Amino acid sequence: MASESGGTSEYILHHLTNLKLDLHTWKLNPEATGFWVIHLDSMFFSLLLALIFVVMFRVAVGKVTSGVPGRWQNFIEWCVEAVDSQVKDAYHHGARFVAPMALLVGFWVFLMNFMDMLPVDLLPKLASLVGVDHLRTVPSTDPNVAIGMSLTVFLIAFGYSFVAKGFKGVSAEFLFHPFGKWMMPVNFLLKCVEELAKPISLGLRLFGNMYAGEMIFILLASFTLGLAAPATGVSTGSWLWLLVAGAAMALTIFLIMQGRIWLALAVLVGIPFLGMFGLLPLAASGGYTQIVLATVWTIFHILIISLQAYIFMTLTVVYMAMAADHH
Repeated sequence: MASESGGTSEYILHHLTNLKLDLHTWKLNPEATGFWVIHLDSMFFSLLLALIFVVMFRVAVGKVTSGVPGRWQNFIEWCVEAVDSQVKDAYHHGARFVAPMALLVGFWVFLMNFMDMLPVDLLPKLASLVGVDHLRTVPSTDPNVAIGMSLTVFLIAFGYSFVAKGFKGVSAEFLFHPFGKWMMPVNFLLKCVEELAKPISLGLRLFGNMYAGEMIFILLASFTLGLAAPATGVSTGSWLWLLVAGAAMALTIFLIMQGRIWLALAVLVGIPFLGMFGLLPLAASGGYTQIVLATVWTIFHILIISLQAYIFMTLTVVYMAMAADHH
């Protein structure tokens, strides 16, 4: 972790630095750049969240019953039906893999985005205890992940266009649409721009929105670097207050979802007061203030991460439909 004495700029730079493996030297190097550099943290969390997605649905499938379904089965069925309905509205060509593909893309992006809900310093601080100096926990804030996913969707859609239309049909779109055979060079150029804009816009939209959200969380956290904890409290650099504050944030969000707004506000305001007067030492003013500030943004940010996952999923279906449509 960056030291508090290093100032705000060092703190922000530290949180924006990936855990990088330079394949030329096979050593961890936070300053490494170029094609032969792997962001280990982005890969680790991406694969971990993909595994969580598989386990979630595998557990739901294992508990399917013809009787009264449980809450988890109801939730999974609702998600599957919602995605299937979205696919049927946008895609009319009957490919059976489009709906599962959309479900995977939507959930995977949502789980990646949801990592932004964790306290800024929680996982990096825990990683520092085992010698990992840099750790970014939100894969979708890494342009390599966002663009990589969008390129994968583009290649699948582009490849499927040959299955749906044949080589002759795809060639005709590139050469004769929209201005006819006498404008083939212009048609080809416009079609290339149209196709290349799909993965770029899809990836940059996800990356830009999530990166901006991550920056706000980091800036809110940086406001608390100079706050001093009470004598009976715990310093901002300790990871114990992160656990308490994270639990308090989760409780606050749960109360809001239950409609108990005043009780949620009482939790947000009451715990730091207890910390200031030494009644709850782990709620030190500096550390807990970071989580209080972040919680307000988190409540709004839940809408953003859900919307970005929905947009990515919907555009995936739209691009597949465009690949199958005949012009």
